[in-house]
Amino acid sequence: MIMTESLIFMKIKKLSISILLLSIIIIGLVTNDEFKSYLIENIENIKALYSNQPLMFISFFIAAYLVMTTLSLPVALLMGLLAGSVFDFYLAVVIVSFTSTIGATVAMSLSRYIIRDYMTSKYKKYFEIINSNFKDNGSYYLFALRMSPLFPFFIINICFGLTKMKLLPFYLISQIGMLPGTIIIILLGNELSGILVSGNVISPSLVIYLTLLGLVPLLSKRFIKLNKRD
Repeated sequence: MIMTESLIFMKIKKLSISILLLSIIIIGLVTNDEFKSYLIENIENIKALYSNQPLMFISFFIAAYLVMTTLSLPVALLMGLLAGSVFDFYLAVVIVSFTSTIGATVAMSLSRYIIRDYMTSKYKKYFEIINSNFKDNGSYYLFALRMSPLFPFFIINICFGLTKMKLLPFYLISQIGMLPGTIIIILLGNELSGILVSGNVISPSLVIYLTLLGLVPLLSKRFIKLNKRD
């Protein structure tokens, strides 16, 4: 039990460091005038599409997000940042929160009912870790994993489809558990968009959001320990 928890949170720690390093690289790149101009032009083009055809753009965004999450493509972070850059905050939270949760539940169902044997073989190592911790901690374990926006959500969707967890609790816990990370990523996307336009490389808000993003995995680990079954 201790070994499996250590393995899974070592991966989370590595992902946390990777995300922070990626953020630093992005911040460094936007100081390059050519690269900055390229990003600004494309972000502004996307915003223009949304401004001209908001309903069509939202529909396309939701459809694309659903397809990608259903196919278990690792796009949660990217789509969250894009939503934060383009949409108003509350609209972005609603779209990303519900779309990601619905897509995750569909992906879980496909893993359980359609391609179970293939997924069991392909993700055997991850499944053994998740299933062991799920047996020991129950639904608390899923909630703790969902609280961390850095743990690959597509792995969670696939592997929980191979467990005995029911669909409705999976959906509800995922909806609530992913919300804090969703909000932070959307705020981060909005901040990065502002950096590109204004040229301000570092802001107090960006530092706070990156700090929160790094703290969430630690809080999720603490949550598991507090709710661990005897």
